[in-house]
Amino acid sequence: MRERSSLPGVHTSAVALDYPDPPLDDGVVRLRPWSDADLDAVVEASRDPYIPKVTTVPAPFTKGAGTRWIVRQRARRTGGTGLSFAIARSATDEAVGGLVIIHRGKGVHGLGYWVLPSARREAVASRAVALVVPWAIAQGDVTELEALVEPWNEASRRVAERAGFVAERTARVETSVAGRRAEVIRYVLGGQSPRTGSTGPGQSR
Repeated sequence: MRERSSLPGVHTSAVALDYPDPPLDDGVVRLRPWSDADLDAVVEASRDPYIPKVTTVPAPFTKGAGTRWIVRQRARRTGGTGLSFAIARSATDEAVGGLVIIHRGKGVHGLGYWVLPSARREAVASRAVALVVPWAIAQGDVTELEALVEPWNEASRRVAERAGFVAERTARVETSVAGRRAEVIRYVLGGQSPRTGSTGPGQSR
């Protein structure tokens, strides 16, 4: 099953998160800010039948729309609403996907991720999420991470579960993502998740 995106949701208020320095890197993938040189990745993402439905990647693509999308990703940090990472290959720095952390309020942060068709079946999303989760939970402003995944998206569900996320018992909810309604499963890590039973990040896996 291909690795696809989870649903990033909608942010609420500001939080003081900054990009890790040096960038998170496991020798295969690196998480870094989006750059103007990543426009080819936005082109490929825009042509995927699913990514534009669950993200703000523009479709149809134009150079202007793609450039503005990259600018908006960088603006998440300056606006205090979260962080948007390019998932890049460590060897070449080529962007092959995206990962976003969005502040929802009261220490809860949404986690979304997607991978380009040309890089699927390479565990890119699993590697990226495994890198970002311990870093995010270690930040003082982050007490809980949530990933919203459509029930049919087994690849994305496996990514969340491998990283330690737990599906809530009352998991299927209606949400509006990129202008559409979708039924999702809410996965949580930290906070009051069933596995941790904890209220703080220090007790998370």
